[in-house]
Amino acid sequence: MTHSDTGEFKPSPKPFRLALEKLGVEAGNSIMVGDWAERDMTGAKNIGMITVFARYGDIFDTKNHGGDFEIARFKDILDVVDQLSGDIK
Repeated sequence: MTHSDTGEFKPSPKPFRLALEKLGVEAGNSIMVGDWAERDMTGAKNIGMITVFARYGDIFDTKNHGGDFEIARFKDILDVVDQLSGDIK
């Protein structure tokens, strides 16, 4: 969701909550993949989403992103999903 949809920028919870509402998903059952620690990771984590830091999009050379996971390539998200699926069993 964008600023146009909610009138607020991330890390405000509004963009995240609106996206979850539109998808019909609870925060704890969702994954936020983002490359901006202060906006994406902080905002999503604050409402209880699982967070994945996309190192491949990081233009700030972020050292401490605060995400639950980190991926170097988009296809690495499959490993995260597999790991999370194992945690649920």
